[in-house]
Amino acid sequence: MTDDQVARLNQELQAQGFTEEIINDKEPKFVVGQIVEMVAHPDSDHLNICQVAVGNDKTVQIVAGAPNARVGLKTIVALPGAMMPKGNLIFPGELRGEKSFGMMCSPRELALPNAPQKRGVIELSDDQVVGTTFDPATHWTA
Repeated sequence: MTDDQVARLNQELQAQGFTEEIINDKEPKFVVGQIVEMVAHPDSDHLNICQVAVGNDKTVQIVAGAPNARVGLKTIVALPGAMMPKGNLIFPGELRGEKSFGMMCSPRELALPNAPQKRGVIELSDDQVVGTTFDPATHWTA
């Protein structure tokens, strides 16, 4: 939405008695991330607690169960506020008591063409730049 559309929407909401205001957040919600640290979740046999670089000087904690997750892996990260192709909204939360601030995505979860129907996050080449906005044409070859 444009800033003008958001302003108009806020006017309509206020006219209906809502006091909260919508902010037009233009930061990318799907970005290239890299796992920089990973430890086994203390309360799970398949989850890992990952520290994932998602931009210059920005690292987020993500709890994930991807079997191919490993330190150094570059993948696509859905940050809080992202809406997945099936309509799921990504928000900060907890998995078995550990905070998680996003999701590392599989090709299937991103509804990419010819996505393998198996578990595992998308694996990007080492030359991809952390923090870059996800672009299917650049980041996916079927």
